[in-house]
Amino acid sequence: MSEGTGIERRDFLKGAAALAGAPAVLAQRGPNDKLGIAVVGVGTRGFYLMRETQILPNTEMRVICDIYEGNIKRAKEFCRNPNARIVRDWEKAVTDPDVDAVIIATPDFWHAPMTVRAAQAKKHVYVEKGLCRTLEEAKAIRKAVKDNGVVLQCGHNYNSLPTFHRASEIYRAGELGKVTLVRTYIDRTSAWPEWQFFTEYNIQEMPKDAGPDTIDWERFIANAPKRPFDARRFFLWRMWWEYSTGIAGDLMSHVWDGVNMVMGMGIPETAQTQGGLYFWKDGREVPDMWHVLFDYPSKELAFTFGCSFHNRHVGEVSQILGREKTLEVSPQFCRTYGAQWKPEHKDRLARARKLAEQTGIQVQDFPVPPDYSFKKGELEITNHMQDFLDCIRTGQRPRCDVDRAFEEAAAVVMSVEAYRRERKVRWDPVKEEVV
Repeated sequence: MSEGTGIERRDFLKGAAALAGAPAVLAQRGPNDKLGIAVVGVGTRGFYLMRETQILPNTEMRVICDIYEGNIKRAKEFCRNPNARIVRDWEKAVTDPDVDAVIIATPDFWHAPMTVRAAQAKKHVYVEKGLCRTLEEAKAIRKAVKDNGVVLQCGHNYNSLPTFHRASEIYRAGELGKVTLVRTYIDRTSAWPEWQFFTEYNIQEMPKDAGPDTIDWERFIANAPKRPFDARRFFLWRMWWEYSTGIAGDLMSHVWDGVNMVMGMGIPETAQTQGGLYFWKDGREVPDMWHVLFDYPSKELAFTFGCSFHNRHVGEVSQILGREKTLEVSPQFCRTYGAQWKPEHKDRLARARKLAEQTGIQVQDFPVPPDYSFKKGELEITNHMQDFLDCIRTGQRPRCDVDRAFEEAAAVVMSVEAYRRERKVRWDPVKEEVV
């Protein structure tokens, strides 16, 4: 994905800690001006983003970049612009003069060099989550974006879901009372190992044409330790530390950022992590079990995250536990429950028991219904990509801008460092370091 003439890691990271004042965002574009888009990485996620973006008003896909022939062939077939250029060198994609914005949907270990170079070329950037792998990379991204006045949207699409916006309204209205604990879960499993998919989430078999003749392996590992060709590492890169931050960057980042959008917690003050490779012994290196405690003593708030890959009984939910109410939110729902210590809870419980008796269900299996449950259509929110494009045209801050993305990156790095050091780690807000 990078030629020998590409930027070196030490070059794009040099001076990252010295943040300059952010200049005004690049000249705004009119609502009817057509935006030229480049997409770097058209595998599973990038292909979806390409198709989603090209149907939005006044956008044109002008450059498609990938290093696997199968991805390129499929992207060409579905691209609405027959004149879109195909390149394999990502630097050409992010510096193309006909491109206004770049979508980066590559493996995580490529996010930083690509985002930095795109920003330096005055291109707006939509970069998938997790933002990057290290704090050094996060600081380099932030500096490049602010120095060059471009818009950055991190691909945490929970920021553009109605359920999370409604949850934010409820929380910020003070309905929950004092919140001291947030519990979050993402449990996933299937008949096959998690992260075992090829070009589509529902395809579990390696493409028959995948090989050194169709995959430019040297470009792929140009920003990683040198290894012989390995198609599994190319497609299933999330399973190795060299290319990802495992569950932390792929799943924990989603729910943590969603709650941060709702509550505005900011970077955790401390982190402790328990994890391990307990079930899927399929050659992966990163854990398939990840549990994190983020603490905010100055806010009297704790945040927990739990994830397993062998059982999905709980599924996904973020529970914001207030003294007056409990708020549960996910992409599928937003609901609140009254405090159980209040007298009116006895009335709700009595009604639930009566319904249980009428249906023949055991009382303990009949839940007390929520006081409030989000209804479809109650709140309309533009999607995450549309928000990005709108902000290019208006100069406004996108919903998951570079500052929010930096907070996500710091939280992810803290959890990984706590796991590796086998102890509690702390955030130094002055030096912006994990200690």
